Amino acid sequence: MPQPTYPLLSSDHERQRLIKQAEMLSEATERLFRRAGIGPGMRVLDIGSGSGDVAFVARKLVGADGEVTGVDKDPEQVAFASQRAHALGHANVRFMTADYPSLALAEPVDAIIGRLVLVFASDPVAALAGVSRNLRRGGTVALLESNMQLDAPVLVEPRDGLAGKAAQWINAGFAHAGVQPRLGLRLFGIMKAAGLEPSPQFEAPMVVNQGPDGMLFPYLVGLVRSAIASIIASGAASADEIDIDTLEQRLVADAPATGVVGTVSAGFVGAWARKP
Repeated sequence: MPQPTYPLLSSDHERQRLIKQAEMLSEATERLFRRAGIGPGMRVLDIGSGSGDVAFVARKLVGADGEVTGVDKDPEQVAFASQRAHALGHANVRFMTADYPSLALAEPVDAIIGRLVLVFASDPVAALAGVSRNLRRGGTVALLESNMQLDAPVLVEPRDGLAGKAAQWINAGFAHAGVQPRLGLRLFGIMKAAGLEPSPQFEAPMVVNQGPDGMLFPYLVGLVRSAIASIIASGAASADEIDIDTLEQRLVADAPATGVVGTVSAGFVGAWARKP
């Protein structure tokens, strides 16, 4: 199944950005998994596992008697996540290199989880249906996806400030790479079309940065850094205009004392479904 061009560079910077992202979304992710019924003793598959943080949330819920397998098609991410699992002493968490839509496990799992994964699939329905072949009947799928809107910066005030420009750069880079816009709001329909029975309920966390302090500016800069090749290829900005090494200090200097000064999406949607 053809995939869009993945817009984020594989690098140590990107792995650290994913860890910072996990800090922002960990509570919402755990709440979603609990509502989806993920609990002790379950065997869980984490798709697009990246630096491993989503798998570690699942490990907390399944306990010592459960198992978590993370899959990612980037072997450098898999090696990094495996090292983290070993350092944390998580013997029941493993990572493997694989393209999740075509994955075929020896035994079915009780749950499939993922965060910001289907947004990068050219055909989210086919990707979800493909990986769901590894889910037992009655098993659970729980996904947290973005509502990235590719035609405008969202929740950036003032819109014409540097944070607004950075959001526009990211939007343009993602659009150039073929990233799915507003996928979170489409999760219910995607799950249904993939042959699952989605819950009518959902989670809708939102990450907001108030004033010039906080963690969102470093995160925003990290996202621009990881997406810089796609941004430049889109024509939205040049390397000189972005000036990545000074971007964070410029964002802080440009930020108003009050108001919401920067986030790059309209939030996230978490949904879950059962396999009939």
